Amino acid sequence: MKIVINDANILIDLVKLELLEAFSNLSFDLHTTDFVFEELNDKQRKPITELSELKKLGIIETITMEDFQGINVILENSKGLSFEDCSVWYYSKKLSGVLLTGDGKLRKLASKDNIEVRGIIYLFDEFLNQELISFEEAVEKIKQLSQLNNRLPKKEIEKRIDYWNQNKYVG
Repeated sequence: MKIVINDANILIDLVKLELLEAFSNLSFDLHTTDFVFEELNDKQRKPITELSELKKLGIIETITMEDFQGINVILENSKGLSFEDCSVWYYSKKLSGVLLTGDGKLRKLASKDNIEVRGIIYLFDEFLNQELISFEEAVEKIKQLSQLNNRLPKKEIEKRIDYWNQNKYVG
């Protein structure tokens, strides 16, 4: 099963879009880090805690000095990233997982480190491929997402809306 490590902005968007249930049913081994979890506000943390208690999302705790130092090495060599960002990068590398982020700088730097990096649009494709949401719901939610986040690639969103309105998968 594919291991997926999530950063805060992905989890926040999923909470806002009310897509956590679909997310939790993906056939992936889903994780975030304790540092990312602590970044969330109470309203965001509550549903994430529920997923964790149901064993649908693992919260990786950094308890060894080796892991803490590994995160710090990335932090020292990566200007403009937070400790939390570096924690998801570190564990993606350590666990040979996919890093799921909406942060452009994190995406670019982790990709250079040979980490597979994906964004929220990838999740939408997977929701449909795994039949967790309908095409109609995908169109509605991706339109909401594009209003929440104007930094998403507009052409990719428009392409998906066109395909999904015809009940077609992308790719």
